[in-house]
Amino acid sequence: MDSSKKTTTTQAPEGTPASSLSASTIAALQAHQANPGPVIKDDFDVQEEGTKQERLAKAKELNKEDE
Repeated sequence: MDSSKKTTTTQAPEGTPASSLSASTIAALQAHQANPGPVIKDDFDVQEEGTKQERLAKAKELNKEDE
């Protein structure tokens, strides 16, 4: 047997989810395995400025169209 004609391939074992995906699909999905992003703590307590009525009035003022 000629050793120059031997080829070896590495494949995922049958039955695993990666075994049915093509190389391009696996490459495209790599970006979705990145870090999840910044963490917001559970005790994140931000004080709101003013009362609800004051905030609504400020929002109306900022959203008012100039005529």
